[in-house]
Amino acid sequence: MTQATETLWQIGKPGKGGQEFVQAGGWQAEFTYVVGSDADSINKPQMPPLLVVPGRQTKPKRKRKQLFATEKLNIQFTLTQSYSAGELTLFYDFFGSETDTLLVDGEAVAELVGVGEGKLKQTQTPLPALNAGEHTLTLTTAGGVGDGAHWIDYLKLNGVVAPQQSETLNKTMAKKNATPETTVKTSYVPTTQTGLQDYSYWWSYCREQAKNSEGEAKPFRRGRIWA
Repeated sequence: MTQATETLWQIGKPGKGGQEFVQAGGWQAEFTYVVGSDADSINKPQMPPLLVVPGRQTKPKRKRKQLFATEKLNIQFTLTQSYSAGELTLFYDFFGSETDTLLVDGEAVAELVGVGEGKLKQTQTPLPALNAGEHTLTLTTAGGVGDGAHWIDYLKLNGVVAPQQSETLNKTMAKKNATPETTVKTSYVPTTQTGLQDYSYWWSYCREQAKNSEGEAKPFRRGRIWA
């Protein structure tokens, strides 16, 4: 059975080739993006769209110093609950032939290999178990047969939705298992002037009391029970 998932955060839109990202900002050796700090992280994320191999940003023919680019991209995010291994999945699409390294909280998780210059690589990477709180996802790139850089298409983090307990079911089960309420008899009120119905009532009452009594039952003797 497929587990339901929800998007915890998303940066950029798939299929746009990074065009929606802010383009100006220059080259930075390391850039940290904080999820939730953007006014519109999907349609205009304030994050470098270009990931560059270290030492390759100075080539004048590409004019990378004028582009918003970085060698090391950090993405800080906060989880409101804990997740087991495999319950979080990172969707990461990029163009280029370079090989990216994905780290979570400084620990290497996977290597993502590009498929060629100008070609789209789509990846889905299960993440390790993470507790509720702040975490950092890091991307670096190296190698490849291309020009040492590639464009980020988009990133998205999905999480498994925890099953919700049914309050209705719990209430139904509790009601079914509850102890039946004991019927409380009302005080006796004489109903006739002749006393025949009154006699029948007290005869039944005494029989019931005798059953519930631990001692020896006493016989019921008829007498005058009305004024």
